[in-house]
Amino acid sequence: MVRPSLPAVFRDAPVLSGGPGRGPEPDSKDRSEPSTPARLACAHLPAFPLQVLLRRRPELRGAPVAVTSREGPHGEVLWASQAARRRGVARGMRCAAARSLVPELHAEPVPEDILSAAADELLRALLRRSPRVEPCADPRGAFWLDPSGLERLQGDLPTWAGGLRRDLEALGYAAGVAVGFSRYSTLALARHGSLAAPLVLASPAEEAARAGAVPLAALDLPPVLQDTLEKLGISSLGGFLALPAAEVRTRLGSAAAALHARAGGREHAPLRPAELDDPPELALEIDPPDDDRERLLFALKEPIACLLRQVCTGGDALVLVRLTLELDHEDPAVTTVEPAAPLQAEPDDLLQLLDLLRLRLDNLVLAAPVKRAVLVGLGARARAEQLALLRGRGRDLAAAARALARVRAAFGEQAVTRAALRSAHLPEASFAWEPVSEVTCPIVHDLPANHHEALAAPPLCRRLLPRPLPLPRRDEADEHWLAASGLVRGAVVRMAGPYRVSGGWWAREVERDYYFAETVHGDIAWLFYDRPRDRWYLHGILD
Repeated sequence: MVRPSLPAVFRDAPVLSGGPGRGPEPDSKDRSEPSTPARLACAHLPAFPLQVLLRRRPELRGAPVAVTSREGPHGEVLWASQAARRRGVARGMRCAAARSLVPELHAEPVPEDILSAAADELLRALLRRSPRVEPCADPRGAFWLDPSGLERLQGDLPTWAGGLRRDLEALGYAAGVAVGFSRYSTLALARHGSLAAPLVLASPAEEAARAGAVPLAALDLPPVLQDTLEKLGISSLGGFLALPAAEVRTRLGSAAAALHARAGGREHAPLRPAELDDPPELALEIDPPDDDRERLLFALKEPIACLLRQVCTGGDALVLVRLTLELDHEDPAVTTVEPAAPLQAEPDDLLQLLDLLRLRLDNLVLAAPVKRAVLVGLGARARAEQLALLRGRGRDLAAAARALARVRAAFGEQAVTRAALRSAHLPEASFAWEPVSEVTCPIVHDLPANHHEALAAPPLCRRLLPRPLPLPRRDEADEHWLAASGLVRGAVVRMAGPYRVSGGWWAREVERDYYFAETVHGDIAWLFYDRPRDRWYLHGILD
């Protein structure tokens, strides 16, 4: 038997009787292994905060994106997308340095409450595959599951693991799945095989062999420890475990010793399944089935009040109501009502919730009469200002938020948005519409000393078209060529420009000459001449 060679720094270390990395030889009474070792599965979502951000902002997929520790140029890059990494963005880099490499980099932090909500959603999904699920604290986005006893319900282990991964993909996450026998080995294999098919190991020996081949670079070790191990010529988990356990603490530190013990299986802990508090739920039977909105709202009034009281028990506040209407011989209709701010069990808050529910019912299309209604209320810890008895004077932002909540309830979640600036060279890509989650006071910048003179002429507002509108070929002799668009009136009397915008050589060449064209009726159009395509386009109107 040939033992792996050890780095010189460890060659003179005392070796325990069990051999490198194996610990002391167990007593004879402990040598017997169970005939059927307990199974353990691990699901790992790589770069979990980045996946959460891209799931909330799907328009950013494929673009250079980074998750930072905080807003601003001094925020540290915690995770970077593949498009950003290919252009030099790395973890630990400051946001300002990353943007110097990739000017169009989208960088933002992911708040803890959003990560917690995503982890809770994942936990609920995984509980449908196994009744015993334990979230991993480090790294975030990893879960251990007990797959035992589910063969008759969900098939053999490969079928179960494949279904688990499909569930996560259906939620919009990429994940690695490994089914083995120990915590750290399944985690290491799930991390290393995040883009491969689910791995089901047949025996502890196969698990040890496969886990030993996992490169240390795939385990996200502390940088100092990884650099030290690389200097010692150790590049795999098996090489790390071959080091004498008694000397790892002395020569590499307590953190490395704790990792060595976990990876070697010497720190055994039973699965600690998480328990979710089921949100309050109320059901209402409607006999005979009915589809009249006024009667449905009247029937739901008392259950809504009862649900609000249940959610607010213990200092919580209601943040969302999910309403499922079971229809007569048709698929159920599911909708949600989200108030502008968490609600308390107060009469005014109840009236506000009923008003939002009425607006949502008025715009809900029902394919058949409703035979049963199910209400589920989600709560959150109430903020201190919500529990205060006295409120300060000033702008009533809460009233504005309630008004926007009514608009969302009547027309959908995407009806209330605002423009957010983006780093892009084309005007149409320099902003994006994002949902409005809260109402804030406008920021008033310092005014110049002569602002009264500047206000004598009202400022112009540039109204962009959803897409640049192609214009007919320009005839220098035809002064009415712009009026053919139907958006401006009369002949063009003067044009200011050109203002050159160019770029896009790395994807699609862009070279535009922008002009402001004023007509005889005072209309001002913002248009450009596309040089590579030899075409005029109308891009906006000035009001």
